[in-house]
Amino acid sequence: MSLEENKAIVRHYQEIYNSNNLDQLTEVLSESLLTPKIMAGVPTGIEGAKAAHQIMLAGFPDYRTVIEDLVAEGDKVVARITMSGMNTGTFMGIPPTGKFISFTGVYIVRIEHGKIVEHWGEEDGVSLLQQLGVLQL
Repeated sequence: MSLEENKAIVRHYQEIYNSNNLDQLTEVLSESLLTPKIMAGVPTGIEGAKAAHQIMLAGFPDYRTVIEDLVAEGDKVVARITMSGMNTGTFMGIPPTGKFISFTGVYIVRIEHGKIVEHWGEEDGVSLLQQLGVLQL
């Protein structure tokens, strides 16, 4: 697949998350998806990806991700993203603050046969926890 086709897969992946139609994830995620790190206590693979998104939606019902940059090389695509939403629900045991929260992240995916087969991600959890009022530095 071309670099542009790989980037289009990542854009579609993000559109599916933003639409909250998680059943469509099989369009872009391989059944054998490797997700070394999602969230504590969340399974890996497609079911883990769905579970992690549901956790975010519980705390931030209007949760959205914006792709700021996409870079592709070979079979990998890197996305720099901004995640945001109004914290009106309990998030991982943290009571709602009523605040608009925004934090950044970067993820790398590997694409094979038109589907994401590996996903590695890092988010600015420190900023998220500071905005939720549970971490002060």
